[in-house]
Amino acid sequence: MLMYVLRRILILIPVYLGLTLSTFTLIRLVPGDVIEVMMGERMVDPAMHAQALHRLGLDKPLPVQYWDYLTNILQGNFGESFRTRTPVLEDFFAHFVPTMELAFCAIMIASIIGITLGVIAALRRGSWLDYTLMSGALAGYSMPIYLLGPILTGIFAHYLGWLPVSGVISVAKYLDVQPLYGSWLLGSLFSGQPGAFWDVVKHFILPSIALSTIPLAMIARMTRSAILEVLGEDYVRTARAKGLSPHRVIMVHVMRNALITVITVVGLQAAVLLAGAILTETIFSWPGVGSWLLDGFFTRDYPIVQNGILLVATALMLISLLVDILYGVINPRIRHAS
Repeated sequence: MLMYVLRRILILIPVYLGLTLSTFTLIRLVPGDVIEVMMGERMVDPAMHAQALHRLGLDKPLPVQYWDYLTNILQGNFGESFRTRTPVLEDFFAHFVPTMELAFCAIMIASIIGITLGVIAALRRGSWLDYTLMSGALAGYSMPIYLLGPILTGIFAHYLGWLPVSGVISVAKYLDVQPLYGSWLLGSLFSGQPGAFWDVVKHFILPSIALSTIPLAMIARMTRSAILEVLGEDYVRTARAKGLSPHRVIMVHVMRNALITVITVVGLQAAVLLAGAILTETIFSWPGVGSWLLDGFFTRDYPIVQNGILLVATALMLISLLVDILYGVINPRIRHAS
């Protein structure tokens, strides 16, 4: 098992180097002068412009800038924001924790409901229930977040008044509540203010539902397909012929083998969640890494964009590694074949 994990880690090294090169290059291809964007109308003196470029290290040749960028990353130095002068790593975790909390809530909703619907549809194959559930999954997969978000807000926030519109907490009501280790859930839970935790939970509901819709639909459809494929295997028919109860056949023989496909889908949907978080966070004014990266992109804040994307990609690669490890745990044939 150890060699299996080490091989997976070695595969990620060239991917990581490719990410550093792509993030470094792509942000510099965006039109516009970073100093002019930062200083706006105040930038009238060419000498001041040259001085600012030198201070930020942007007057060096691009290969030298990339080498400095790469060596700093290998030393654990992710630089400082051009505008705020705060460490990028500190800013990243302050924004990444709310995004991960939102993504975790969304993937839990998507996994629990999606797997349940997929199992029901597979066991009722060809029935009206199967067609209804899969039609609903297709509709959910086709519904973009920028359309679903305003619909949910209009119904549950404006019309019914059940849930808050935006943000992560009612600031006017809970002015003294601050995030704990970047987490608003923990900060509100240990704030000592009654109702603060429930207020944060209510703020999580709408963006979590909006973000979970597409992964939920994908998980439901893939769970159904995986179970139907396993149900046709010889060992399932043998288990039934031995007189095992339908519940034991499904839980022990079918679900265990269908889980590999399901875990793959759940792991891949993490990337969808983080990509969709930018739209979700914009719609619901969520203080996450998506809105932080978007702001850094528009202001040409190279350290934020370069290192922020790299850190998000690192999280995705760790998720991918975890999925590979779960493969080996669930099905030993995979790690032995590797």
